[in-house]
Amino acid sequence: MGFNFKVSSEAGEFLESVCHRVNARNPGVLGRAALFLALGRGLPERFNISDSQGKEFQEDTITGDELGSLVRAAINYRYGETVDESKYRRLFKLHVEYGCQLMKELWEECKKDQTIFISSLLKECNFVGCAANFSDSKIQDQDIISKPVSLSILTEGEPWIINAAGGNGLTVISGSSGRGKTQLALDMLAQIARQGVRFLFFDLKGELEDTPENPRQTENRTNFLEETGAKYTRLITSTLPINPLYKGKTSTEDAQISTEIAGLVRSFAPQLSASQERAIRNAFDALDQPDFENLVNELELQGVTGEGFSIIDKISRFNLFTNAHDAIPVEDWLHQSQIIDFKGLGTDNNTKVLAVAFILNLIMKQLNQLLPVVNNIQPLQMVLFIDEAHHILPKEGKSGLLGQLARQGRSWGFPVWLASQDADKFVTSGDQGTNFADLATCGIHFSPHLLNEKEQKSILGKIINRPLETGDAVLRLGSSTVIGQARQYWREQRGIA
Repeated sequence: MGFNFKVSSEAGEFLESVCHRVNARNPGVLGRAALFLALGRGLPERFNISDSQGKEFQEDTITGDELGSLVRAAINYRYGETVDESKYRRLFKLHVEYGCQLMKELWEECKKDQTIFISSLLKECNFVGCAANFSDSKIQDQDIISKPVSLSILTEGEPWIINAAGGNGLTVISGSSGRGKTQLALDMLAQIARQGVRFLFFDLKGELEDTPENPRQTENRTNFLEETGAKYTRLITSTLPINPLYKGKTSTEDAQISTEIAGLVRSFAPQLSASQERAIRNAFDALDQPDFENLVNELELQGVTGEGFSIIDKISRFNLFTNAHDAIPVEDWLHQSQIIDFKGLGTDNNTKVLAVAFILNLIMKQLNQLLPVVNNIQPLQMVLFIDEAHHILPKEGKSGLLGQLARQGRSWGFPVWLASQDADKFVTSGDQGTNFADLATCGIHFSPHLLNEKEQKSILGKIINRPLETGDAVLRLGSSTVIGQARQYWREQRGIA
């Protein structure tokens, strides 16, 4: 096990901000490049670190499993001696810090052009190991998983191949608070991450927030982020680097997009009138580069007030999304697993679900490339997981957004997972209503006693006549229904089966 160290605040900010711009899998990849860049150049005399208030790393995260001995040998060679452990740690940290300084200068010289920067960096480092961890600005073949991906749900039982041809990949998880549904979901996400599958986790209740007063939660959070390499974003505190508003290539496409965007706002904003929906559409049409700030300004210019203006203004003031000029393409953002923590929005569920809807709509419109089945395997790009989905499901009937994703997302490589406190919430009504529980290939339910016998037979596949033991869940997989102990991330991390 390697040692931990912190870079300076300046270096930490650079690594975090540039990581997603150059599609590094995680900041540690850039840290590795920084280390080798500095080893190649050599430290300046009397080089010091301004502070140690930046991001914390572990030595092994930088060197990987195979390069620790090489780095030690390089440092020993640089200083003409076999340095002791204390000196090695100090020099290791100094080299990473100096490398970050060099990379920041290179980033500015390349005018923040990611392609030129990566090319220049790899030439400087002369280290091919870095190259495999970067990609260009589009989702590449290596981001698509075409092999079987297996998932264990119960501690005992056969794994499920989640991307076998023929299913829709939709998974639903239900259970009252504290029953274990989120810890099961985290374990499932960790399992697919180990097999190279990325995920987008909409964390509506802040399951992975940083809470130092809860040691077990802190340990779970640290382990999960390190194991999956996911990027964590706490909304309001931080801004997503994407802009879910966009224009088409023709005037006809523009008209269609503005109608869809305005309709989406009306679907997820209560009491929004048809006239307000039309006002949003007209304001959107007037913009050359739509983003929430520009849309708010245009609505004000046109004298629009009311709930339509209010909810758009709130998204803009909360800085949930980046402006049109600075936003990165959604495919660049999704090159890495992402966790979006919505807890900072408090009880403002309308804004939460509308933000989720905008992101899902952007993914559907921008990344809807059909991926054909290969050798009876449906290729995967990324799992879309919405925790506390009962906040968004009641509004599903108006837009059909999740219903469309549940039916078609699998063919695009985006299977959907939904978690809710109550299993009956998976049945939505209205013109676009969907019975997600019936549609799902896989259903895991921790609280069957909350359902009546008719609902149990419909959702669980049979009537459960006995109370479940602590930690047990009902697993409905295809036409089979079994009861067993569900996996839990905190428990599996400790090696307890």
